[in-house]
Amino acid sequence: MEIKEWLQVWQFDHNPFVIFDADRDPYLQSSMVENTSLRSVLLHIDKPTPYVIFAIRGAGKSSMRIDTERYLNDYRDQVLVIAYTEYNELISEVQRPRSLPLEYASDRSAITRFLKGKKEIPLPRAESRITLDDHLDHILKLGIEELYRTVVNTPREDLLKSNPEIAEKFLLLIALYYATNDLSSKIATLRRLIDLTGYERKLPFFLTKQAKFLAADIYRHLRGVTISLEGMTKAIKEIGVGLFEFHGIPHNTENRFALLRNFMDLVRHFGLAGVYLLVDRVDEPVSIKGDPEKMRELVTPILNDQLFQIDHLGIILFLPYELHDLKKYYRSDRIKTISSINWSPDNMIRLIEKRMNVGRKPGSAPIHLADLFEDEGESKANFIVRQLTPRNAFRLLSIILEEHCQTVIYGVKISTEVYESAVQRYLIEKEGY
Repeated sequence: MEIKEWLQVWQFDHNPFVIFDADRDPYLQSSMVENTSLRSVLLHIDKPTPYVIFAIRGAGKSSMRIDTERYLNDYRDQVLVIAYTEYNELISEVQRPRSLPLEYASDRSAITRFLKGKKEIPLPRAESRITLDDHLDHILKLGIEELYRTVVNTPREDLLKSNPEIAEKFLLLIALYYATNDLSSKIATLRRLIDLTGYERKLPFFLTKQAKFLAADIYRHLRGVTISLEGMTKAIKEIGVGLFEFHGIPHNTENRFALLRNFMDLVRHFGLAGVYLLVDRVDEPVSIKGDPEKMRELVTPILNDQLFQIDHLGIILFLPYELHDLKKYYRSDRIKTISSINWSPDNMIRLIEKRMNVGRKPGSAPIHLADLFEDEGESKANFIVRQLTPRNAFRLLSIILEEHCQTVIYGVKISTEVYESAVQRYLIEKEGY
């Protein structure tokens, strides 16, 4: 029997037992079941609290992060939500060799003689490991991009006009961290909105040169984000060097924490209670591929006590259980820990049956997991829902369906013989799955 034929008999539009990556699961939102072990973290939306959540593979970390993000977005008029889930760009930027075009060098004559006609200066290689500075840069990038969208999409621009100091902080962070092709035009629009003077046009050659040197300085010190020297130069010319000199650029960790505090001031000024930073998928980068030691190298810098003391910043980390030993790097009196994500049989059956019924044709009568079996359906369903994680349960269901369709020429319900054979295959496979 073809699997497609069996699905049609049960009026399924698609196979409800297929395992998807959570971020690419087209049915996740419609079949989500709230896990109460996590929702308790969010009882007080307006008081973001740091948490570290550990879970074994397949327990649904990313699904819960997506559910948390969706839940928090219902309160986007109160809090800013940042998903920190993509690290390939960060790792690539940190590890790639960097060079500086000669036109951006502050001492071109000596360098030109040394390089004998070369057009670029290779910059010194820093350590290739991700540092706290790199994470802070990337978090600020994600944060200012999200805040910009919030300000533009809601009537908050007048709040910039009412406080020039806040407006300057906003412009500076956009100039440093907003990675967009039309950065200078965005800055020009905001500058005119808040009536901030940019460069005077009296001596364009010298002003451009000064802007290039400052852009080069920023380029040297920001490894965690992609920077266009040309775009940065244009942005500096729109704002003026004085703003950078007054507020400072990120030469060191303390500079970055000052910028992060400025960012939090902006969030509060725009009427938001705080920021939720959701950290997930640390096992996914191409260069990591689930290696626990490489995951530790990526995550450990984030577990910085100073970062977790930033007021109104609630960092929630969804980490693989293999990193459980990282608890020694943070203070448990400041950061709460959920040591595991547990699925009760009741929650598991709700999840499975909701996914089954979401996958059926419109108007179909609801069905239960036990209905799929010829006999002792409740007993079989009880075994399936006790497989600890959703991934295990759905893997077992996939094997049961495969075994059934390979065994029978035609059959609507699954026999005990097929079920037992599938369970044996599942248990053997589970050791390496």
